[in-house]
Amino acid sequence: MLILPQSTQQQLKAQHEIAKSGLTSHFNQELEQIMNANQAPDRYWILGKVKFPENLGGKVGRVFLQACMEKPPLVAESFLYEVDNRRGVKTLLWVMHPGGKLDLPTLGKTLSIGPKSKKKSKRVLTA
Repeated sequence: MLILPQSTQQQLKAQHEIAKSGLTSHFNQELEQIMNANQAPDRYWILGKVKFPENLGGKVGRVFLQACMEKPPLVAESFLYEVDNRRGVKTLLWVMHPGGKLDLPTLGKTLSIGPKSKKKSKRVLTA
């Protein structure tokens, strides 16, 4: 474990908070643009991904959002919002983390998705 002076730790923490707030504000702006552009359909889904490209050092996050008229399948390292324009509700349905952890916030559950079995081509879900 690397032990850094207190002043360096504070600087690194401040840099992390600035980067995090920048990513969050960019995500919120893109989400708002998609929601404003899709006010006509009663219900649609927003599939999102956050990538950390290696050419940027693997530390700079890039947000990609896509509106879908049909509910998309589970995608690795992504998240899915359901937007209901009739009720005016936006719900986070699931978040698929790297390493096979699937969060279902509406159910309060977290599942671990194991590797594909050699005998069967289906993935194994464990709670």
